[in-house]
Formats: sequence, C-alpha cells, structure tokens
Amino acid sequence: MDLRAWWLGFMQYDGTERFLYALAALFTLWYLAALLLRWKGLPRRHWFHEWGEAGFSAVWLALIIRALLVEAYSIPSESMVPTLLVGDHLLVSKTTFGWPDPFGPGRVLRFRAVRRDEIVIFAPPNQPKVSYVKRCVGVPGDVVEVRDKVVYINGRPADVPYSYGRLAAVAPASLHALDAAYAAYLARPGVAAARTRDDFGAVEESATWLGPFHLPTGTYYLEAAPDYVRAYARIEDMATAGAYQVEPRGAVEPVVPGQPDWARDHHLGNRDWFGPYRLGPDEYWMMGDNRDNSLDSRYFGPVSSSELKGTPIVRYWPPDRLGVVH
Repeated sequence: MDLRAWWLGFMQYDGTERFLYALAALFTLWYLAALLLRWKGLPRRHWFHEWGEAGFSAVWLALIIRALLVEAYSIPSESMVPTLLVGDHLLVSKTTFGWPDPFGPGRVLRFRAVRRDEIVIFAPPNQPKVSYVKRCVGVPGDVVEVRDKVVYINGRPADVPYSYGRLAAVAPASLHALDAAYAAYLARPGVAAARTRDDFGAVEESATWLGPFHLPTGTYYLEAAPDYVRAYARIEDMATAGAYQVEPRGAVEPVVPGQPDWARDHHLGNRDWFGPYRLGPDEYWMMGDNRDNSLDSRYFGPVSSSELKGTPIVRYWPPDRLGVVH
C-alpha cells in the first residue's frame, strides 16, 4: 500500500470530513478493543465498553446521515456572491438527485434531474473529493455560449438576475451614491481603527460586501475593504450600469499552476468569450453568480450526474441571513 498516495488522497477531503473519518477510526478501534476485553472478562457495564459503544454508534450514524441524507456545508469563496457569502452555512439535501452508483456512472434511485438555474453542490471532475457550489446554467442537450460576458443558452441570453460582473468604471449617474456608501463603510469604528494602525497596508483585511444598491442605472454591490473598493453590477444591467471588465475576444488566459482551464485546452475561448459548446447526454454546465471570481465549468468542464451531491435546503448561519437559498 502506498501510504503517501493514501495520505495525499485523504488530505483532499475538507476539514469536517477528515475529522469525522479520524473520529470514526478512533472509536472503531476503541470499540474493537472493548469487545476484545469483554471477551477476556471485562464487565459489559464498564465505562470503557460503554463509552466505546456510544462513540462508535454516534460517529457512524453521523457518517451515514451525512453521506445519504443531509450534510452541512460552509461557503469558502466568493464565487457565488451576492447569493452566498463567505462564511454562510448551508444544510444540503443529499437525496434530491438520488445517490451515486457505487459500481459505475449514473445514480441510484434518481428522484429528479437537475433544473436549469438551480444551485447545486457537486464534485468537480478534477477534484472528486472536494465539494463545490455553483448554479446550473445548462442541462443535457443545451448549447452553451458566452459572448461579451453574457451567457447564451440555445442562442438566447440566459443570465439570471443573480449574475454579477466586476466593473472597470461605474456609470457617472451612480458614482455619488456608491461613493457615499463606501464613505459610510470607512467611517465604521472598526474600519476607521484599522486605517490608523501602524501596520495598515501590510495586513490583509477581509472584504465586506455592501448592497444591493438599486439605482436607476442598475443594481450594484461593493466589495469593500479599508484599502480598496470594487464595484459589481448585474449582467442584466450591462447597457446602463457602466463599463464591465471583459476579456478581449480571442485572448488566451494565462496558465495558473495547479488550476485547470478546460475552455483553453479545448480551444473554446476564455471566460468572457466562450463556445459554443453542446452539452452531452449526461453533462451539466455550472457557473458561479460572481462571474469574474468563479472557478467553474469554464475551467474544469461540464459535470456529470455521478458527480452531483445535492441542493441547499436552508442557510442556517449567520442568523441575519437565515432562510431558503435561491
């Protein structure tokens, strides 16, 4: 057995899974030791046996529930902003699409297919032990294309109201309102104190998302930090919200070590000018709502049904964002 390969594979799981698997191994060994000692004459009511039996049952029950029914998932990146923010915690149904067939591709007891525009948790093809959350924008048989940042499905614009892009310049009519919002953010006690520290600029501050700002020219969000601000607007408002950051047509995105680029490898374009590509019988196209900060199907390719994990039921944390996720 290659222990190094096993360890590298184990470390691909997220922290919660590693903790549960380690706990399951610990209590399994504990319970086996308790059974051996009981065979040697240890009383059944002894604490060593009772604790081992309780821990063994609880951990394996949690693993079964997590694998088959419900799983907690936390948002690690900004790829689904503003729908999902970093630090949001979701309960995910593992039964929505049935379960992966352990003996081959496909699913067991498939209750329904993926619906276009719904949020899905899945394992990307290049990282089968990692969970991603994106929105499904294309289903089998669809022709997916991106023109000037706008997604087209079967030749028609298909960007939903949740899709945002970063602006290179805000529409002049909206500048005053957004500048006032950022000034109010900088005046917050914690932010103002951070700007007076001696190490300001050397310490990376986490960004806060401000918005939505519903203005006559469009709907905006601000990615605000003490030392910078970035404006985002809905893709649907492209005609009026301002100038969006768009990769030139025909441009090849630079190679990022360790990051796949399926579109580049298949000569299908870049993030803002892609395709057209027809999805196969078992292919789904996943994209983040934050179009300019999302590692999605443009980079790792379409997702198969065997890689689907489930759909979010509810956001349970933080309390002020409690509710159903759309």
